[in-house]
Amino acid sequence: MSKPQLVFVPGSAHVPAHMAPLMEKLNSFGYTTHCRQMPSVDNPSPPEDLSQDITALRSLVEEAIGDGNDVIVIPHSWAGLVAGSGLVGMSKKEREAVGKRGGVVRTGYITSFLLPEGVGISDVGRGQGQPPDWIKLEGNQLIYTDPDVFYKDLPENESKHWFSLVKTHGVGSAAAKATGTAWKVIPTSYLLCEEDLAIAPETQEGMIQIAKAAGADIDVTRIKSSHSPFLSKIDETAQWVRRVAGEKV
Repeated sequence: MSKPQLVFVPGSAHVPAHMAPLMEKLNSFGYTTHCRQMPSVDNPSPPEDLSQDITALRSLVEEAIGDGNDVIVIPHSWAGLVAGSGLVGMSKKEREAVGKRGGVVRTGYITSFLLPEGVGISDVGRGQGQPPDWIKLEGNQLIYTDPDVFYKDLPENESKHWFSLVKTHGVGSAAAKATGTAWKVIPTSYLLCEEDLAIAPETQEGMIQIAKAAGADIDVTRIKSSHSPFLSKIDETAQWVRRVAGEKV
């Protein structure tokens, strides 16, 4: 049986290079991986809402589906907002119902926003409605200022390297409300990062509980990691992805 295609969606201000070490590890286990920079990242004229990011995600997923592949979508952080809104109608079950082959069989959220329709990132967690002190606002761009928020558990030289690749992120898509809840249809695995300084563990827990109460099928794995386990805990995160994909490892 062929392995599912893996689609990675980087978080706010992050780029495919941040996901490369994990994707390379998974490639070594026989997986085909896909990743694309979202339109809201490093864009001097960023989108005013989620629509361009959703279009980019759906295009990437269609590419991964190809002539009928099973696909697992793995969003990180902000990208959970894009996945929940953007994957509506793309589940394998929904596609087969209209005569199409293949589709999304599961999502794997890595410390990622799992939000009900009409709810935005600023509506959950600490300091609701206020940007944290490690985000600077310049015009229509968000600028991240503290590498420890993302990479606290990496050696300083590695943290500096990965932070040097962090870009700007458009305010519009960061402030947007969820426009869909694909997680109500697509089974979800959630990697809860217990030492996350960007999305507090209790915020992750709260989103999971709300989604479960809304009928979502979610299984949770905990990891002692900060916000970027795909860099600080590559082997453990790769093993988790393999389990999400159905392997017994």
